[in-house]
This record gives sequence, C-alpha cells and structure tokens, in this order.
Amino acid sequence: MELDWFEVGARISSQRNKLGLKQQDIYETMSISQNHYSRIENGHVGISIEKLIQLSDILNISIDYILTGKIPRCNKTDFEKKYSELTNKQKKYIDQQIDCLKKFNLR
Repeated sequence: MELDWFEVGARISSQRNKLGLKQQDIYETMSISQNHYSRIENGHVGISIEKLIQLSDILNISIDYILTGKIPRCNKTDFEKKYSELTNKQKKYIDQQIDCLKKFNLR
C-alpha cells in the first residue's frame, strides 16, 4: 500500500483545526521548522516515525488514522464493560465527572 501524503497532510491539518491549534503550536512542540511542518501538512514530504508518534500524541489521534484515514476497530474495553453494568444514576454521575475532566486540558 502506497501512502498518499496529500491525504495524510489533510488529516493532520483537519485534526489540528478541530483542536483549535495553530501550526506554530505543533512545530514548536515537535522541534521542527515551520517550513518543514507546513510541507508535511501540504503533503509535500513524509514524516519520520519518531515525529509521527509525537504528532499523534499532540493531536490525540491514532497513527493508523493519520496514515490511512481508518479508525482502528477495538474490542469493547474494560471501561465500556463496567460502564454498561452501572445503574442510570451511576452512569449520570460518571458522565458528569467526564465532562468536568474534559474542561481541563490534561495530557
């Protein structure tokens, strides 16, 4: 399978915009030049594995998604199993806690 670097760059750019980040936020965090990062987003160059891992962490998306556009399938997680066994009142409490956590930009 040959990678379409233009599509890879488009997915990176799209996710960055969804998160409200500027290119500068990314390239400074990754310690690469503005020009190099711009060329990655525009699909003119590829990206090293090391930087790909770093970028997936910054953008909070999987490497699979960045490279292929496919969201990896996963089995029901332990959390999902436990959550499904809760009462409605317990689920509401957990949902409120998750909403609170989302307000904090913890990494």
